[in-house]
Amino acid sequence: MTYQIFDMPDGRFSVTVTIEPNKTMVRAGFATQAEAGAWVEGLRDIMAALGAPVSLAFPEYPGSLPLNEVLAFIRKAPTDAD
Repeated sequence: MTYQIFDMPDGRFSVTVTIEPNKTMVRAGFATQAEAGAWVEGLRDIMAALGAPVSLAFPEYPGSLPLNEVLAFIRKAPTDAD
């Protein structure tokens, strides 16, 4: 299971969690990055009890990612159709 915290355009934070193979869930509306991080730690505790590790989706970005910048990058990225 992987997760990433995102800065939302409205100033709040969201957490995206991906369970293999391709099931993604989003928890939105956290007032602070610390609140989102605390939710992830709770998830990590639950998943550890089940024997499932939880890791950061993009370890090179340990903080939150600005969603607007991520979406702009995705829109500019070439696709298979290009």
